[in-house]
Amino acid sequence: MLGTQSLVGLFAGGAATGSAVVGLYIGYQAYRGLRRNDEPAMRYLSLGMILLFGVTYLLAIVGQGMIAFHVVSLSFQSVFRLLVRLLQLAGLSLIAYSLQVARRGRASNS
Repeated sequence: MLGTQSLVGLFAGGAATGSAVVGLYIGYQAYRGLRRNDEPAMRYLSLGMILLFGVTYLLAIVGQGMIAFHVVSLSFQSVFRLLVRLLQLAGLSLIAYSLQVARRGRASNS
């Protein structure tokens, strides 16, 4: 029988997995928009979304699983957390840069 803490952990893992899947889908759709329109801003936007919404969640899930199944020790939790935060920062930076590229592109076309 699962305890309350195990059940919450199971639901948290399921939510993280769902977030990773939906995030990768969003990034894929942004990539399709890039291929359709071939705009530089879309390239950075799609890469940022893939990093922010997909890769970070996948890394968090993999890291959590590796710790839970004792593949790596609990001391690596901080390393996984740092990697996730750095990837989130990179994804957000790419998205912000895509907005700047799009704005400059509109300004030069006007």
